[in-house]
Amino acid sequence: MHKFYLLFALALLLVFCVPKSEKSLYPFGQELRTLSEDLESQAYKDVVETMIFQDLREEWKRVATPDNYLVFLEKHGGIEKINADLNLKAAYEKRKEIADGFIAFMENEIREKNKNPDFLKEQLEQLLISELSRSVAIEALEAISIEPIMPAPGAEKQWPCFRGPTGQGIAIDKKFPLNWSQTENIIWKVELSGRGNSSPVIWDNRIFITSATEDGKTRELFCYNRTDGELLWKSVAPTPENVEKLYWKNTYASSTPVTDGERIINFFGNSGMVCFSMDGDLEWVQNLGDFTTMHGPGTNPVMYKDKVILIQDQTNAESVYVALDKFTGEILWKHKRESGMGWSSPLIVQVDGHDEMIYNGSFNVIGYNPDSGEQIWTLKGSTKEAVPMIVSGGGLLYSASGRNGTIMSIRPGGKGDITNTHLFWMNERGGPHVPSPAYYKDRLYIVNDTGIATCLNALTGETVWRERLKGRFSMSPIVIGDKLIVTNEKGFTTILKSGDKFEVLAENDLAEETLSTPAVLDGRVYIRTASHLYCIGK
Repeated sequence: MHKFYLLFALALLLVFCVPKSEKSLYPFGQELRTLSEDLESQAYKDVVETMIFQDLREEWKRVATPDNYLVFLEKHGGIEKINADLNLKAAYEKRKEIADGFIAFMENEIREKNKNPDFLKEQLEQLLISELSRSVAIEALEAISIEPIMPAPGAEKQWPCFRGPTGQGIAIDKKFPLNWSQTENIIWKVELSGRGNSSPVIWDNRIFITSATEDGKTRELFCYNRTDGELLWKSVAPTPENVEKLYWKNTYASSTPVTDGERIINFFGNSGMVCFSMDGDLEWVQNLGDFTTMHGPGTNPVMYKDKVILIQDQTNAESVYVALDKFTGEILWKHKRESGMGWSSPLIVQVDGHDEMIYNGSFNVIGYNPDSGEQIWTLKGSTKEAVPMIVSGGGLLYSASGRNGTIMSIRPGGKGDITNTHLFWMNERGGPHVPSPAYYKDRLYIVNDTGIATCLNALTGETVWRERLKGRFSMSPIVIGDKLIVTNEKGFTTILKSGDKFEVLAENDLAEETLSTPAVLDGRVYIRTASHLYCIGK
């Protein structure tokens, strides 16, 4: 009997005196949990090995999670109170162990690139503690409507430009096949010649895509029958006098065309802005000069009324900001822009009764008048390299940029420098370098280049969930009904359920290099890989 009481007493001692895990009393936030899992993941280590130094210089900042060990220390009264409570101490030490392990991992990777990693520890404490002052102040949101403006009447039933009719990556379709492979649910596929990162665009029964030879001397537009993939015609852009120098991922056909159903217009870099009829006849060409920017050109033109507008920033030459007459190619207006590392495409919206063109630029998000090209407002906070498009939803604009850079929510309706008046919330880290975000039902969905998928509360900027996907990403998410399509650079597609719980509905593998964003129309998904154009459907 005494033995029984002794065992019972020991059990009580274990229950009440042994510290409970941080998962029960002090659970990890989404970002810290993902960081912890990444440290144990060979898949993540494989991704990191592909990063260049500029990527690593931003990737290490993931250590500054909202509940990192220094924030945890401050919020729980300092080291004396931490040490006096076994549960607090265990949770604190686990957080520090994760941070130390991640920093050691990053230091080793930076040394592998023949760079000095000393800056990590020099900046670490300041970076971690900065999370304490990170505020998410939610004000009363004014009811200002924002409506994306489409390229032409009837465009809502087409896929006429990059990321669809609104430029937001939102498909009007609700149904599409959840599963596919190289042999399952493939209606047709065609082999593509040359290289290109442009997305397919669609008007009625025609699907258009661009391609270029490896040497950049031949740049073409192809038109296929959407029913069976038959090639209807191909047309050639003018041969450039000089060929651009490109980043290895870039191509001489990376810009996605735009169409209004009567003509199709594309930016071909040094070959100029080129307009073809819907039957492939060359209608006009406007030479915009030679592009010498780092990595090469690659932004997408947008249509507005009778204009086609292009912004292609440059690092070592004058940036190009121009509007052309879409009927003739004549220059209607041209403005100077500061040099910068920008490859974003503008978004044109109606804001409370007037039209604005929003551009996610280097260091600044800018609102322009699309009729005149004149600047209306500017907001500081985007990073040096800006590639993702602006998205809108819930009466707000959203900017993401950089390698693990800023994510911002902006109230519309301002004039002049609105940095201190219209910034609604800002996350210092988590932004993608290339993929654009997607907005759906008060949630902002982001997949960054290294494969981290994040769902944010679009009103507060708070993380709803964060999970790692397989591989690296260049494409931007597409929303179809309550589902998201994301395809990595190896052609592996993950279909996610939208909402406040991370849920994978299907995984599909085409096993081909894929850097382009898909097009979606009439229950079919069109994916451009390095070698084929696929029509997926039932």
